[in-house]
Amino acid sequence: MRNAVLFILGIALWSCSTKPEGAQIAGSYENPQESELVKIELVKNNELTVVDSFYLDQSGSFDRSVVLTEPSFLRLNFYNKHIVNMVLTNEDNVQLVKTEDNLDQPYRITGSKHTDYIYEVSQLKKDFEGKVQQLNDKFLEARNSGDMSALEDIKSEFLTMQKINNDAIKQEIWKMDNSISGILSTSFLNEEEEFSFLDSLAQKYEKQLPNSSYTADLTQKVNSMRNLAIGAEAPEISLPNPNGEIITLSSLRGKYVLIDFWAAWCRPCRMENPNVVKMYEKYHDKGFDILGVSLDRKKESWVQAIQQDGLNWNHVSDLQYFNSEAAQLYQINSIPATYLIDPEGKIIGKNLRGPVLEAKLEEIFG
Repeated sequence: MRNAVLFILGIALWSCSTKPEGAQIAGSYENPQESELVKIELVKNNELTVVDSFYLDQSGSFDRSVVLTEPSFLRLNFYNKHIVNMVLTNEDNVQLVKTEDNLDQPYRITGSKHTDYIYEVSQLKKDFEGKVQQLNDKFLEARNSGDMSALEDIKSEFLTMQKINNDAIKQEIWKMDNSISGILSTSFLNEEEEFSFLDSLAQKYEKQLPNSSYTADLTQKVNSMRNLAIGAEAPEISLPNPNGEIITLSSLRGKYVLIDFWAAWCRPCRMENPNVVKMYEKYHDKGFDILGVSLDRKKESWVQAIQQDGLNWNHVSDLQYFNSEAAQLYQINSIPATYLIDPEGKIIGKNLRGPVLEAKLEEIFG
């Protein structure tokens, strides 16, 4: 009898201590569609992989387990109608809850500190965007009334707000020790302008999470950015102009140079050209120059666009589209794209267009 009691007690203890494998995800979804699958998707390198799928019954309740090979970024996909992001480990036990105060995101995950980190940074970004919208309204009002002084004040206010927001996001990221949420949250930053921070972050995660694939991805990104980071020397460009003469970037040393990647077929580029012309005419005599690098295929279209848009600066192209030697060197995947180079040949700005380019040049030349 005593042995039987011990045996039964052992079973009870084993049952109480056993936890289902993997991350536990439960909750309830309103208006379930019994004929369509809900998906749990792994998000990695801009790709989605379905790791689980299931149907909801009329109650909309569910309880799933997902075994992860490492802490991971996942999302619950309800019929491509509601997407709920989450960062989970195998130790997490989380709940899907309804939110009453956010019509854009009516559901969220609770019970995961890693997911909470993402929500906190998302809120910083959302608050900033709300302030920018208010500033846009003030900008339109000032522009319509022709109040140039107010326009300048608004531009300055925007740049100050942007810096404050970026600094707040970086502070939050730096506090996310041992969580891949710190790496994921870098997507809320302008990564082109934050190389120094990303470089430091990669070194930190190489110590904290050396075996994480997310750390490896961040390290690889930082290494690929290194040669084109703010402060790095701009790689040489040596290509023919429309007359076949070789023009080099280094020949413009001593001036502030905007490297402008564009093409005749690129509508956004052509729409931006009047602003670039305006900046060239305003600051050229003060030491500002432009090197236009075309990703055209046809010389005739390229030359015609230069003439039509009044682009009176140096132009070069090997007419190789995105396979252009310069496009490959500067990792150009879309246009328009720009790099601003200082008189010593150092990169001091990237993808500056419209009011942002105008503000940067005004900062330089006054």
